[in-house]
Amino acid sequence: WVQGFSKKNFGFINNQTVCYPCGNYILFLDIETKKTTMLQCQTGRVGAFAANGNSQVLAFSDQKLNPIIYIYTFPELNKLTELKGSAQLDYTLLAFSFTGPYLASYSSIPEFVLSVWNWQENILLCSASQPGVTATSLSFNPMNWQQLCFVNESSVTVWHIERNNDEHHLTRNPVKLPDGQGSVSSRKDLFFPVSRSEDPYHGPDLPVSAIAGLV
Repeated sequence: WVQGFSKKNFGFINNQTVCYPCGNYILFLDIETKKTTMLQCQTGRVGAFAANGNSQVLAFSDQKLNPIIYIYTFPELNKLTELKGSAQLDYTLLAFSFTGPYLASYSSIPEFVLSVWNWQENILLCSASQPGVTATSLSFNPMNWQQLCFVNESSVTVWHIERNNDEHHLTRNPVKLPDGQGSVSSRKDLFFPVSRSEDPYHGPDLPVSAIAGLV
């Protein structure tokens, strides 16, 4: 029997049920009836965890060599699929998209790899390595599943999932954070004009040397 919960890993699986990992189990607490149900991780301790209230599915990894990500339905608690990536030791973060069958994962040492999955089809769409970077938070844009917010102890990064038919690619876009006084330092760019956009959606940014006087 297990009790208690982690201070960072919990979420709503539907409008009235909170779920959270504890030891080798996922516990489900109905906040109206106060009834508790549980799901056991058959391979040991639960690692990373995420819940999706829209689809009523949950994902968790196990803590063993070459860990696996398991996807379960609620309230049936049927296993939908197993995602087997390149992680050797552990997954630290999992995040569901608000729309579409997409799941983001981040592995710990030694890979430090950010991956995006289509969990319904059990397909790894794309991944990117960030050696030595320890993440503290990972989340999808609620309005756009092709944007991921990645946070570590010193920076915030928005990852764009670029798509061309069946090909997917992660593009890194660092966020300029204010300093201790709250002001954002503006660094002069010698190669690109001042009006350069951080997200060149409407076309490429040309360097100053390529601009021939046309407005």
